[in-house]
Amino acid sequence: MTATRPAYDTNELLTIFTPIFDRIRTDASSRERNRTLLFEQIGWLREARFGALRVPVELGGYGASMVQLFDLLIALASADSNIPQSLRLHFSRVERIVIGDERHKQKVWIDRVARGELFGNATTEPPGTPIGEVRTRVLPHADGTFRLNGKKAYGTGSLYSQWIPVVAADEHDNRVIVTVPADRKGVTLVDDWDGFGQRLTATGSSMFEDVVVHAEEISAPIKKTTRAGSGFAQLVHLATLAGVASAITHDVTQQVATRKRVYYTGPGGLPRHDPIIQMQVGKIGAAAASARSIVLGAAQVLQDAWQVWNTQGEHSPATDEAYVKADLAISSAQVTLIPLVLNAATELFDTLGASAIDAKGGLDRHWRNARALSSHNPHLYKARVIGDYLLNQALPPNFVAGDDVGVITDTASTASR
Repeated sequence: MTATRPAYDTNELLTIFTPIFDRIRTDASSRERNRTLLFEQIGWLREARFGALRVPVELGGYGASMVQLFDLLIALASADSNIPQSLRLHFSRVERIVIGDERHKQKVWIDRVARGELFGNATTEPPGTPIGEVRTRVLPHADGTFRLNGKKAYGTGSLYSQWIPVVAADEHDNRVIVTVPADRKGVTLVDDWDGFGQRLTATGSSMFEDVVVHAEEISAPIKKTTRAGSGFAQLVHLATLAGVASAITHDVTQQVATRKRVYYTGPGGLPRHDPIIQMQVGKIGAAAASARSIVLGAAQVLQDAWQVWNTQGEHSPATDEAYVKADLAISSAQVTLIPLVLNAATELFDTLGASAIDAKGGLDRHWRNARALSSHNPHLYKARVIGDYLLNQALPPNFVAGDDVGVITDTASTASR
């Protein structure tokens, strides 16, 4: 019997993936400018089975820790911030299939991930849907299978994926996850995301019209009471932001180091010897280093919570308590990190001057992408959650797909709260 090798250490993972990240960094600016979607670049990651980072070695993956995963996501985001966001729901899904007792139930999915296949995302109902309502339905068909019908918005990464997990309501109005092949008949994916940042994430509409679904592609009903896994998807956004800060540091350092152009009100001499410019570059570099430390610190808290989930089970009080701690750590990271990175994206232009606004240089993408990432899951509310916990020991709200965003239809009842 062949012994299973140990999990890959950080140096081994960097040796495998850094050359791919370096290739991805090439032409990142022109891809954004021309809206060239990332099929080729994500294909390189699929070939290297990047999506199997968290799959245990004995199941065909790399066995990476949570901290290793988020460190690699920061490095990937430094090369192209669109890609980690595109893979955000893939990694969220993987966390749920490799946990504890789920491993033997989910073997078919684990094997697919270990081969390099990716999950997309079809969670959010279109704008205008009342909050708490899931209109996408999966219902029994006369032939013994099921049919999936509905429309989803913000299908981040689905165009790059092989499998799409769809949050739907079954015939009993239970919420379930239906996982269908991205190329199955009746599935239509559209790149209609019109945001000014993160434009290559394939965050578009997903339509499902009489899609044939087999019983084994439908999950058990989603339980609304569990906290297990919460915070993970938000931390991917924060890792992506930390990667943007790293990219800003890379670009400003490279440009200042080779620059000879100066301005008459400056102290004179080459920009790299100018103490004011040195200070600016130092501030940007410090912001990037701090952002990385903040993310990895929160990742360790999330890793600790995952270990409790893995040993105590999804519904244990200990798991809930561990994920409350993780939620608060990630919320704190979000409140702190967002202004840090947005400020660095602005300081970049103060450091490089008016020539940096040339559209061909593409430096504006850093601010646009950071701003887009910062707008998800409003950090103003996260600060309130932290304050309410500190003052009143109120627990953070629990994320439930379908209850997280939507239109209030009974304005009279909410006005009286």
